[in-house]
Amino acid sequence: MLQMDCPNCDGVIKSQFLADLSTIECDQCKSTIPVKDVFISTKSFVMHREDFLNRTFRFQKLLREVEKELLLMTNNKEVSPKSLESLEQFYSSLQELLAGARNSYRMEITGDLHVEIMDGKRTCKGKLLNLSTAGASIELLEYDKPPRIKSEVDVVFPFPVFSEHLYTRARIVWTREQADDNSPHHTVIGATFIAIDENAQNCIWNYILDNAPAPLQRLPR
Repeated sequence: MLQMDCPNCDGVIKSQFLADLSTIECDQCKSTIPVKDVFISTKSFVMHREDFLNRTFRFQKLLREVEKELLLMTNNKEVSPKSLESLEQFYSSLQELLAGARNSYRMEITGDLHVEIMDGKRTCKGKLLNLSTAGASIELLEYDKPPRIKSEVDVVFPFPVFSEHLYTRARIVWTREQADDNSPHHTVIGATFIAIDENAQNCIWNYILDNAPAPLQRLPR
């Protein structure tokens, strides 16, 4: 889970969408604040998201070493059950941190990568603005009425590197109207993937790794 402190009331704001938002409303004081200093939190650890992303490769190596040690300790009858339990908890926390880093990383899409959005009987094209293994931001093209917040749609990703299109179910979590010099009025939606299988997540993550900035390409597949 991602979290940040509210500067106005010292409350803690928790949301898996913090990496995708520029502002957010605090549930406690109801003020709208800019999103910054985001942390990844688990049951046992809290770590600044940028600090963790910069060290993900090292933590992945540590996870593999802990995994080996767990196997050795499990097969050793002389090991204290309490020690084994503590190492299992540490291993679980590392897994959770790595999953949080992976799912919260948003890659900005610089080129024209189009997707299809199927909302019941309606189908429209969209331009992918950013992408993670947990969701995406999409600019709607030629769409007269955007999907409702909390409604569910099907998204089709025609990734050029895959032989088949990638399909996933998604829930709309926010919509906003935008205007710029090229398009005086258009709608952007934020969607979180639901019921996405591990293979689809891995395909998205591999696409991100292959197209992300150089520092991120060191992250584990």
